[in-house]
Amino acid sequence: MRKILFVSVIALVCLLAAGVGVALAQTGDPKRGAELYAANCAVCHGADAQGRIGATLSKDFSSINEAAFLQETISNGIEGTRMPAWSEANGGPLSDQDIADIAAYVAGLLGGSEPIAPAPTAAVAAITPAAGVTGDPSAGAVVFAQNCAACHGERGEGRIGAKLTKSWPALNPSAYVRETVEKGIDGTLMPAWLDENGGPLTKADIDNVSAFIVSVSAGQGSSATVTPTVATGPLSAAAGWIILAVVVVLIGVVVVVYYRRA
Repeated sequence: MRKILFVSVIALVCLLAAGVGVALAQTGDPKRGAELYAANCAVCHGADAQGRIGATLSKDFSSINEAAFLQETISNGIEGTRMPAWSEANGGPLSDQDIADIAAYVAGLLGGSEPIAPAPTAAVAAITPAAGVTGDPSAGAVVFAQNCAACHGERGEGRIGAKLTKSWPALNPSAYVRETVEKGIDGTLMPAWLDENGGPLTKADIDNVSAFIVSVSAGQGSSATVTPTVATGPLSAAAGWIILAVVVVLIGVVVVVYYRRA
């Protein structure tokens, strides 16, 4: 009887351990994914996932395994579109776990999801305009933090998008940057941001952000200081499964020790 009990417990431990391994390999944490979405995806897909510069996400996806489909899309991007490859393996800034968490969050939008974490707030110091700019670079720093930093980096150092802290190849750098932001660049990931061209920004927004980019490139000031959202709430799914795995192993050890002593 004791031997049967021992074998049954060991079998249960093995099954639970296998389940933990599968869960860790395939699941993401939608709560953490909401924060990552707000910081990296909302700028294009909208805070409500209804689309902005990018596609609407609160819809059915053409895949039996939505999470796997989303992970593949986020990791590798979509060739011929504005969707870049976000995975570190493809030169992006996100880890496999980051992408799994975002995919879990987006997949959950179909049946209701955790609220999206708020976008980072920006506190901006006064920036002296560079010569020849017509916008307000301090106001432009806020526009940049909310719309451009996800791709170009918090200080224009480059991320998914190009590095912006450089000398601009134009007689009128402000006009050159303004036209690029308004119309985008065909054949690249840079979309048109002007509302008249289908984007979300007004001419005043673009004038200000162009003034900011040119002024910072000229050494006239620094970018916005971004205060990131701090994660709160219960443990992530991954952490929960790890704790469960530890508990399962400890139970197995206790049973083995008890059986041997008996």
